[in-house]
Parts: sequence; C-alpha cells; structure tokens
Amino acid sequence: MSRLDSRSAPAGDAQLAWDLPVAFAPSVEIVAENESGLLLYRADSGRYFRLGRSSRMFIRYLQEGVTPRFLSRQVSRVFQVEESVAARTVAGFLSEIRGIGLLDVAPAAEGLRNRAARGLAEIPMRRLVLVRDSAPPAAAGRPGTSRSRARTVAGALVCVVAMAATGVAAAAAIRLLDVRALGTASIAVPFILLLHLMAHEAGHWLSCRYYGVTVPEAGIAFWFWFLPRPYVDRSHAYRLDRRTPLVVITMSGIIIDALNAGVAGTLAFATDDPTLRALAAAVAYTLLLTLANDVNPLLPSDGLHALEAATGHHSFRRRAIQYLLSIVLRTPFSHHHKTASRRLRLLYLGYGVLAVAYLGVMALFVARFVASVGGST
Repeated sequence: MSRLDSRSAPAGDAQLAWDLPVAFAPSVEIVAENESGLLLYRADSGRYFRLGRSSRMFIRYLQEGVTPRFLSRQVSRVFQVEESVAARTVAGFLSEIRGIGLLDVAPAAEGLRNRAARGLAEIPMRRLVLVRDSAPPAAAGRPGTSRSRARTVAGALVCVVAMAATGVAAAAAIRLLDVRALGTASIAVPFILLLHLMAHEAGHWLSCRYYGVTVPEAGIAFWFWFLPRPYVDRSHAYRLDRRTPLVVITMSGIIIDALNAGVAGTLAFATDDPTLRALAAAVAYTLLLTLANDVNPLLPSDGLHALEAATGHHSFRRRAIQYLLSIVLRTPFSHHHKTASRRLRLLYLGYGVLAVAYLGVMALFVARFVASVGGST
C-alpha cells in the first residue's frame, strides 16, 4: 500500500495513508522541549524548526512511529472530542510538518498557488562555502547572571550611539550626496562596501565565539542566485536557552552597519576636500542602504532574526507571508495558522504593514539617488 494512498484517510486529506506508521525523519533531532513548544534540527539540511505547544503531545509517538489513525484516537481520548474532529486536527498537523520535511515521508505535490506562496516565503539562495567547521552543533552559552544596572546602561548606550550614528549618516546622505562630484573616486565605493560586509559578518562570528556557538560554515551567499554577499552560518545559536545572547548575535551586524555609516557621515561633514566629502557621503548612503537591507522584513535579514529572537517566534517571516498569502490567494490555512492565537495573527498582519512601509522608505532612498544624479539637492 503506497504512503500516498488516501482511501482510508479523512475526507479532503490526500497525503498520508491512514493505517501506515509515520515518524520523524532519521536526520531530525529534538533539540529542546519546553512550554513554548519544540525546537527541532534536521542535520541533513542544517535547518531548525520550531513547533507550537500543541505538538508536544505528538513527540513521543513520532519518535517511535505510529499510524495517523492511532494519533487521532489519542487526541480524541485526551480532549474528549469526536474522532472525526481529532482526525482533521491530526491530518492538518502531519500535513504541515510533512511539507517542511520533518517526516520520513516525502512532501506531497503542491498546487500552483501553494507553490507560489512557498516560493515567495522562502528566498532561493546558493552558497559558496569558504570555511567549514565539522564540529558537532553546539551552543554552550555563558552562565546566566542577574541583570545589572551597568549591563542595562551599556546596552542602552550602544543603541543610542547606533541611532545617533544612523542620524549623522542620513544627514550626510541627504545634504551632501553628489554623485557627479565623485569622479574616479567612485571606484573605491564597492571595495569599501566589501570591507564593511566582512566587518559585519566578523561581528556575527565573534558574537558566536563569545557565546560558544558552533559556526558550521562561512562564505558567500547568492540571493536569488546572483546577488552576492558574505555570510556566517549562525543557525546553531537557536540552541541557546536564553533570548538575550541570540539577540546580541543577530544585532551585532546591524550595530556595525550603523557605526560605520556614522563614521562615513562624520567624515563627510568634517572634511574640506570636495572629492573626499563626496566619497564619504556616497559611502554613508551606501551603508545606509546596507543597513536598510539588513533590517528588511521581506528577506531573512538580521533585523527579522532579531525580532524572532526577541519574541521567541521562529520562522516568523515564512509563516507571516504564508498567512497573508493564504488570505490574498484564498488558499487553505495551515494547521499552525488555524491554531495560532489572535495576538500572533495580529502580529502577522502587522508584519504586512511593516513590509509595505519598508518598501515606501526604500522608494524614498531611490528617489534621493535619482535626484542626486540629476543634480538636484
């Protein structure tokens, strides 16, 4: 009997054979289980997945391998609901985790709209690995200490300095940017940007080393197959049992973006040399674009990872986009979206508003560049 046979499955579920055992894929590791849910790691893909609290009751059974029918009977018995209702819940849950590759059953074929939604939610990326660490996944962390006033003040000071630096860079980009005055000095901009990106990723790497997080690889990633940028794989930081270190690791690159942009902006205001002023203003503008890209809610950016770390909602972007696309394209909601709290659904809608606002800000950046090229101030 094929695992794709749906004759004994609940109506509308054409994915799993209802009387054949199903289990986690052999490469799936259960990293953590707590009140917020499960953190899983798939070794063959190097990806982490977080499942909600309701998934905890299935964990023991999916480690051993049971039939979906058995799971539905367990849900029916525990929650005192009809087995048909439990069967729909189980079918939805298994369908979702099967779709992300956590089961020992190949994902089912998707329709055109579902494939389009998944494609928009997951950015295609190719990687050129330059450095690889074969050590086992680890995130030792550092001993937790009580929050001191000095640490709080230091963190607030760093944020204030970064915001001030961003303001200086923005002022330089608005008032002093003159592309025509650059001349041959424009050749230096991409090299300065490359050095900055290396410093950005070095910040992530040093933060990972500080918290004992294994960095499996580093190299050059090609977003959409052709947009290159350096990267450091810091995914094992999800193993940290505290949110603050994870926020620090993800924010370190953003802080470096802001500080370097501020240095360039300060130099643009301080120098009397017209060419150097134009170059510094152009670098400040470029680094502001880099900063904007690193907080881009539409991409798996540092800002998005920091948001996930602070809220504890892993895969927030992917799930938010799929939720919004399900509304727009009128595709069925996943098990996660059906069981999500009202607060989380509002966060997904807020994400959509934030994404639209971000596109508006980026349009202003482009308009400023066009005005500079045209000679307007």
